[in-house]
Amino acid sequence: MSVRSLMYASTLGYLTVAGGLLAGQETDKPFYVMNHTLVVAKVTETTRFLAYSRTVGEWNEFTFPEGVSTVPVVEGNICAFLLEGEAITELVAIDVKGNWCRSKLPATARKCVPIVQDNVAVYMVDGRAHAFSGQVGTWDSIAASRTPYLGSDTAMIVTPDSIAIFSAATGKWAVAKTTK
Repeated sequence: MSVRSLMYASTLGYLTVAGGLLAGQETDKPFYVMNHTLVVAKVTETTRFLAYSRTVGEWNEFTFPEGVSTVPVVEGNICAFLLEGEAITELVAIDVKGNWCRSKLPATARKCVPIVQDNVAVYMVDGRAHAFSGQVGTWDSIAASRTPYLGSDTAMIVTPDSIAIFSAATGKWAVAKTTK
């Protein structure tokens, strides 16, 4: 099994577990997921979520728009959200400090599925790779025709004429041309 297939299968596994927990949760009990750094909880019968950072020791909250279905995907030190609805206008993730970090999309989308590993989350939406750094809490995007490979602190897209790397340390994409 290739690394890309393994990562895709892992992401689908996390989404399936989180989605099953969210859908099957009793209404009188709180729903939460956690990773090394964060606890993310849904406020019952609302579109509001809470995030607790073990690094900072504080709770922060965010309310998603009505009509947008959300599933938290936690991995390593961050959380990103699978989003589905008629008009998704922004991507949402939580950094290591529990801050809710948003990135406006250039056009509305109907479904946004994150690939998450340790300190990096990437969404492929409308021919762009939108990457999030959980370390610095920033987003950056580039045009991309291929799904990136994720490492613990990087995302990498290799094409016949370039290599693009997103770094969790900088929160930026860097592109090197590999042809004349």
